[in-house]
Amino acid sequence: MAQQPCLHRVMALSAACWALTAATPAAKYNVLYFIADDLRPDFLGPYGQDYMLTPAMDGLAKTGLTFENAYCQQAVCGPSRASFMTGRRPARTRVFDNDANFRITGIDGSGKPGQDWVTCPEHFKNSGWTTLGGGKTFHPKHPPNWDQPTSWSQDVPYFPFDYYIQPNTSYPSTQPCAANPYIPQTSCASKIDTFCAVDEEDDHFYDFTLMKNTVSRLQYAEKHQPFFVQSGFARPHAPWRVPLRFWEMYNTSNVFPPENKYPPGGMPGIAWHQGGFYTEGGTVHCPDINTPLDDATIIGMRHAYQAAVSWMDHQVGEILTELDTLGLTDSTLVLLHGDHGWHLGEGNSWHKFTNFELGTRIPLVMRAPWMTNSVGKRSTMMVELVDVFPTIAALAGTPTPTDDLDGVSLGPVFEDPTITTISTSKGTHDKTVAFSQFPHDSNFNCPWIVAATHSCSATPPGIGSSSTVAANATYMGFAARDKKWRFVAWLPFNTHNYSADWSVQPVLELYDHSSGQMDDFNAFDHVNVATDPTNVDVVKSYYNLTRYFFDVYAPPQPGPGGGGGSGNKTECTSQGGITSSGTTACCPAACGECGGKSCGTEPGGKTACCSTEVSNNGKSCTTNPPPCNY
Repeated sequence: MAQQPCLHRVMALSAACWALTAATPAAKYNVLYFIADDLRPDFLGPYGQDYMLTPAMDGLAKTGLTFENAYCQQAVCGPSRASFMTGRRPARTRVFDNDANFRITGIDGSGKPGQDWVTCPEHFKNSGWTTLGGGKTFHPKHPPNWDQPTSWSQDVPYFPFDYYIQPNTSYPSTQPCAANPYIPQTSCASKIDTFCAVDEEDDHFYDFTLMKNTVSRLQYAEKHQPFFVQSGFARPHAPWRVPLRFWEMYNTSNVFPPENKYPPGGMPGIAWHQGGFYTEGGTVHCPDINTPLDDATIIGMRHAYQAAVSWMDHQVGEILTELDTLGLTDSTLVLLHGDHGWHLGEGNSWHKFTNFELGTRIPLVMRAPWMTNSVGKRSTMMVELVDVFPTIAALAGTPTPTDDLDGVSLGPVFEDPTITTISTSKGTHDKTVAFSQFPHDSNFNCPWIVAATHSCSATPPGIGSSSTVAANATYMGFAARDKKWRFVAWLPFNTHNYSADWSVQPVLELYDHSSGQMDDFNAFDHVNVATDPTNVDVVKSYYNLTRYFFDVYAPPQPGPGGGGGSGNKTECTSQGGITSSGTTACCPAACGECGGKSCGTEPGGKTACCSTEVSNNGKSCTTNPPPCNY
């Protein structure tokens, strides 16, 4: 991890010069910011996926800067969005699931509570930019009402989000790909985890309506510069409901299952996530930890994801065309990224929800035409989504954010895309390590995978950790990724005070990434070599690095809050908090049909459900159809 002293001084000087330059910009630039839900680096131009048809994103990369090694901080929507929209890591937001609001739970490294944080769009708004939002930017309901009016200008209403069609338009359950409320809550699939091609008009699909609204916002913003326009697309998040012509862009005979359909050899079961989909009629396709789905089902699901990516790409293209028509291309920073990665059957994994390479790696492309050295270039630096906020603030010419952000401005990379370090005190070894984390609470009765027989073992191969996970307990996987290794340490995690028990023997993972091959999604995380005797020193080194970062440098701050793993919320607030005990179940704003909160007498305010729903925030109820599930 150590750097050469001379190089370190050169990089420190470079970063200082960039900071001085960025602090006194010659101009204020506009920002057009795209977020694509569940998008992995699955397009042709910058990421080498030659089976994909993504002309808009490819074109953006040809005129922008592509970050080949970019990672989220937690591979699920709510925690990731709370992180990059605030520039804080999950330890600061204390959002570890989709049910927590950083405005309530957050406490950053300086002790500032989340209610006082300045978000990314809010920073631009406070700096004089017209900030106009639409779609899935923050996670729905967290904060409520998309954090209006705090984060957004009120010139133009925020355009709401929907997974199906334009907001406030019903989508009958008799229609193709409609949400299925009878998929059991304990299933590996949620009620929207399905796919189909639909031969209907484009305005019957949400992302088309978001595109039209974004164009309208741009037309308004053109007269109110500088502007910050952000749009969060629904696709390629499930349901993969796409227009038929985009399905037909791909031929099923040219769609193939992954080469590595089984979990990594030597993988601890706690690292795996069971995810699946349902098809017409409600048949749920759910892999077991050692039993992949059949090839025909895999191919259908991969086909649907590819079509959903191309559909989203088409909307990006329409918006970029309008940007050019308005004469704004040269004065607008355009960026696009996913909120986390995605598994399409590799390693027998589906969805996100893991610490693996495909769960955490995201596409990140930024185009700043005035930074001419960056045009059409690629960077191999290890970067993170928490870096986006300070980076675009510097590139667009805003004042430097005054909050205690966890990210680092990547501005120096736009001056010289070949650099691989930026001097920083943010704990990332000068941007040579990316950190992620994810909580799991089951090993699926499989402590360790035996690769040769696709079976389970009570003990790990080789030597090293023989730790086992306790039943019905939450473990946090703390991950560190550099150019050579992906390391993960799993430790018991207290969901009430957000602390891990570093005193116990951890469950460990170590995957070799020294080949540097990033365009073959079949090549990642094949064998856990943490228990290989030849890697004892490597494991010790990376464990120390990981523990220092998560336990010493950036530990969660103490204090009240809610959200995290499967624990109960601990506050009752107007934003929807619920009590953890007592007869007062929830405050009025927490009640309502959507979410299953009906102000009952049990903790959590959930009536007519099984007891485990009360104790686990609605994760395990099978008695009734599940409530709204984002």
